[in-house]
Amino acid sequence: MLTVFLNMVDLVLSQSMKPTNILLIGCGYHAQRIYYPVIEKYGMAINARIVCVVDLKEKEDELHSYFNKKGFKIPHLLLLNKDHITYDYLPHLVRDNLNKIVNEYQVNAVIISTEPLAHMMYARWALDSKLSILMDKPISTKENISTDIRAAHEVLSDYHELLSALYKARETNPRIVFDLMAQRRYHPAFRLMKSLIKEVYDQTNCPVTSIQSFHSDGQWRMPAEIVDQNYHPYNQGYGKCSHSGYHSLDIVPWLMEAAEDERKHVDNVDIYTNFLRPNDFISQITAEDYQNLFPNYGKYSPYPDYELFKRMENFGEIDAFNSFAFKQGNRTISLATVNLVHNGFAQRNWVTAVGRDLYKGNGRVRHESHYILQGPFQAISFISYQSKEVDPNNLEDFYDVGGEYHLDIHVFRNDKMFPQWKNYTKYSVKDLSANALEHNSCGHQEDARKNSVIDFINQINGSLDKSSSALQDHRRSVVLLSGVYQSACLKNKGKNPVINLNFNKYV
Repeated sequence: MLTVFLNMVDLVLSQSMKPTNILLIGCGYHAQRIYYPVIEKYGMAINARIVCVVDLKEKEDELHSYFNKKGFKIPHLLLLNKDHITYDYLPHLVRDNLNKIVNEYQVNAVIISTEPLAHMMYARWALDSKLSILMDKPISTKENISTDIRAAHEVLSDYHELLSALYKARETNPRIVFDLMAQRRYHPAFRLMKSLIKEVYDQTNCPVTSIQSFHSDGQWRMPAEIVDQNYHPYNQGYGKCSHSGYHSLDIVPWLMEAAEDERKHVDNVDIYTNFLRPNDFISQITAEDYQNLFPNYGKYSPYPDYELFKRMENFGEIDAFNSFAFKQGNRTISLATVNLVHNGFAQRNWVTAVGRDLYKGNGRVRHESHYILQGPFQAISFISYQSKEVDPNNLEDFYDVGGEYHLDIHVFRNDKMFPQWKNYTKYSVKDLSANALEHNSCGHQEDARKNSVIDFINQINGSLDKSSSALQDHRRSVVLLSGVYQSACLKNKGKNPVINLNFNKYV
């Protein structure tokens, strides 16, 4: 018996000392800003390294330029022809090449940072290969998902397929990890709000009764860019909800669950959504308006209006205003609005985006707010408003409204009912993030992303049991994403757009 125990200890120790050799699939703007620098900076401390990068052949020069500029040693590169990307299952040639790299470099983890249409084919292969996965959000999306209700349903079936594959893979290796990059779950402000919600629930048994959530990317995309731009695109039939919108659809149920237990919980949701689509957008700001704003607009807009309307007919959503009624049986427990905007306040005054960083550049300015009520007992107001583009070298008014790091939480409590409470407390991100300015940090959301990456590695090496963003904890978020698209598809067809989905049913 003692021998068996000692052998198990030796196995755990050997696994914990084994390096995490990572295959990075997709090295675009996001991976270059987050994944690669984080692993380079903290890799020695957490015993992890990126041994290979997979990307498209057309990105070869860009990748070499990035590694040389940052002073990083160029890893092994597997460069694929665009024709090999099918958005379904990996072609045999690609799969064989990936398997060779896994064997040669003893890869035990992958980071999937491709566009979301490609997530499923790489995740399927990685689970078949018994590899741990850290994947960008959303788990999946589909071409024409904003107009094809079958595609909207497939998002749910994709989730359950991956969940089943994960459980099967764990029969062979129980330590396989599958995390989603949902960084707000790691953000100290959101963790604080969740703890405040739980504290009040423990005292009052009152759930979250309503949430009003708003997020704007502050992007201004020119009409021709809506047609041609393939980064965070609309031209493949999906948009904001499959881009940054997933974060809001994820964080609302994640916050709500702090005030749930066997006494009070939700098991289904009514969903109603309104999309603003590209053809609506070019009716808001017309070609004539653009010509007045930019005298050289015609040079960069090769499409006449009639062609724009025709091309954009089935494009993905730019803005999405979503209404939810979270219910227990037939009784509404919580109401929520999640309003998601690409077409928001921006700082762009140029007509072409050629040569610009499309991830955080090109005039992008973020606005985010959440207003959370627990009946008569607590109100939490979260606001984070930028007024200018991110510039890590400009520390002026850093924490003030409009500054890069602005984030304030205002907490109001019923101290007449509970005198031990304070009736008002304010928290700033500088109170919550002690190392905010370390090495010219790229923003508090990026700090949270770093924590997500490190937690992923720590699970693999055995120093952390479970992360805050495991695949199995995203069921409600995926239900909301699928439901929003289902509602939008029904409305687009002139049908009743109000739908009801069950959180517990295995689809």
